[in-house]
Amino acid sequence: MIRCTILFDNKCGFVLGENPKAPNPYVTWQFNEQDGHRDFFWGHYHNEPDMAERDLHNRAEDYQRRYHVFEIEQAPDKETYKYYSTQRPIDIGTYPNSYFNRPVHMDLYFTRQQVPGESFQAWGAIIYAHPLTDREMQDYELRPARENLDIRRQMDAQAQVVGKWEDAHRVPDQKRLTWFYPDFGSYVVKEYITPEQLAVRVHSIERQEVARAHKEAKHQPPIAEQLKAAQREAQEQRAPDGPKKKAPDRGDR
Repeated sequence: MIRCTILFDNKCGFVLGENPKAPNPYVTWQFNEQDGHRDFFWGHYHNEPDMAERDLHNRAEDYQRRYHVFEIEQAPDKETYKYYSTQRPIDIGTYPNSYFNRPVHMDLYFTRQQVPGESFQAWGAIIYAHPLTDREMQDYELRPARENLDIRRQMDAQAQVVGKWEDAHRVPDQKRLTWFYPDFGSYVVKEYITPEQLAVRVHSIERQEVARAHKEAKHQPPIAEQLKAAQREAQEQRAPDGPKKKAPDRGDR
C-alpha cells in the first residue's frame, strides 16, 4: 500500500510503500507519470519505517537539486475512515496500528450492539486518517462504515449498474434499490439500502449477464459453418465475371 507520495511538476516523483508480509516491509520507489499511469522503478527496501521515511525525503531532495523541479502541493486528505470491530472488544492487538496510519480516535461500546444504519453489530469503532487495506480489514475482521469516502464511491458506481438494470427490467418502485436523481443525471442508492444489499444485487446482475452471453453463444452455429456462410455471402456479392474474349481464328491472320 502506498503510504506517502512526493510529486514534482515534471510528472515524476517518489513514493513510500508498505507490505507487512514482505521480508523488508517498507520500500521507496521513483516513478514517472504519463496519462495517469505511473511506472515505478529503483526500489530501496527497508526494515524500519523511520529509515524508509528518511530515505524518501533524501531521494526527493537530491532529485530536486539535480533537476531544478518544484514539488506540487497535494491537498491534505481531510476525510476520516471509520471501521467497526464486529467480532471482539477493541483492545491491544485487535486492530491495525501501522506507523503511517495509526488510529486517531476510538469509540468503545460496553456490549456488542447494533450499528445504526448498518446491517451488523459491533463492539466499537476505530477512526483512521487513511483507509485500511482489504488485507488489514480481513486480518482483524473489521467492517468499514458506509459513510467512508471509498465506500461511498463504490456504492455510487454500483448504483449506476443497478439503476440501469432496474429500469430495463421495469422493477417496481417498492422493490428498487435505487432511484434516478435528475439534477445530477445519475442513479442514487435509497437511504435504507446497505452496502451488502447493493453488492448482492450487483453480483446477481453479473451472473445474469454471464448466463445470457453463454446462452447466446450456444445458439450460434459452429465456426466452420460460419466460415462457409461467410464465403457463400462473399461469392454472391462479388461482381459477375465479364464476358470471355473470343480467341482470334488463325485463318484471319
